[in-house]
Amino acid sequence: MIIKEIRAKKIKNSRKEDAIEIFVKSDIGNGKASAPSGKSKGKYEAKDFKYSINKIIEKINSFDKLNGLEINRFDDLKKVEKIFDFGANPMIALEYAILKNFKKSFKKFNFGYRKIAIPIGNSIGGGLHTKARKKPDFQEFLIYVENCNDPINRIKLNNLVYLYLYKELKAIDPKFNKQKNDEGAWVTSLSNLEILNILKNLTKKLSMKFGYRLKIGLDVAANSFFKNGYYVYKNYSHIKQEAKLSKSEQIEYLVHLVKKYKIGYLEDPLNESDFSGFAELRKNVKDCMIVGDDLTVTNLSRVKRAIKNKSINSMIVKPNQIGSLIEVKKVVDFCKLNGIKIIFSHRSGETKEDFLADLSYMFGADFIKTGIFGNERVVKLNRLKKIFKSK
Repeated sequence: MIIKEIRAKKIKNSRKEDAIEIFVKSDIGNGKASAPSGKSKGKYEAKDFKYSINKIIEKINSFDKLNGLEINRFDDLKKVEKIFDFGANPMIALEYAILKNFKKSFKKFNFGYRKIAIPIGNSIGGGLHTKARKKPDFQEFLIYVENCNDPINRIKLNNLVYLYLYKELKAIDPKFNKQKNDEGAWVTSLSNLEILNILKNLTKKLSMKFGYRLKIGLDVAANSFFKNGYYVYKNYSHIKQEAKLSKSEQIEYLVHLVKKYKIGYLEDPLNESDFSGFAELRKNVKDCMIVGDDLTVTNLSRVKRAIKNKSINSMIVKPNQIGSLIEVKKVVDFCKLNGIKIIFSHRSGETKEDFLADLSYMFGADFIKTGIFGNERVVKLNRLKKIFKSK
């Protein structure tokens, strides 16, 4: 494939913020792709844009240094990364668009990992993703199906839980008004523990009804309420709204939650620099994924440190956290060698780009985190279904 032209334009993401879309014309076809933006960001992740998006788009539309560049292998993206330098989001949108020129990119680029990932969906939201005066401290209350080989049925069951939760919240939360947050998750004024009690009962009931194990996951996003060495809760429980926990108390609390609610997935349970705290938590829970996101930010040096310290057994991959698919591959390869589970993840400010599903398949991700509701989330799930059917 030889690049003939690249063009860029401004679009809106799911939060109605400016995002970038890039079009690549080549001798074998065309590709178009966009990049999302996160709201809850780790301080160690790459910067979305080097300067204003308007200026970047103007520069890209007069940028001809990639014209004539030949891309035949995945590693040829290194040549692109040496020349094109406008920030993480333009780079990821460009690399997606380049790979889309190969009509069946996951068949062209075979790393020996191909696998359909398990969809994990955000059903109830809080934290930085939710605009409400009273909301859960935990950022995401997640659901996934553990023992089902058909991703289409997994997606259906996630949707079913989402719909059942609507009925539960309507009955229990007097302030519930059908509102959804940045990721399409239900917005409620209920506390962390009230929500977990609802999810525990609901997943148990539906697991018995349909014969599959429905599991609860949490994205604690603890860094968002970590203040001056303490975890400061504002909606801890219906009995005690405010709580201030030390590191050891936070670990003890989360160990209790994992055991009581049989939580199988725990993301960012402690602040983004606490490698030792993650390790202590991991040591005290069994059969639970301890997931790094803000801790690891798809950055190989931080991933290596986390694995060396036994801080994680799973990690989030967000391509625009690092702004390079070459680096993403290094991270995935290292995690695979060390038995770390991989979760390819959307961002809260998403676009209708579906290439995350292709990447999850190409790289053999264990999970794909896309959300459940909203066009920006559903397109990724629909793409996952299409990949499954075409295998």
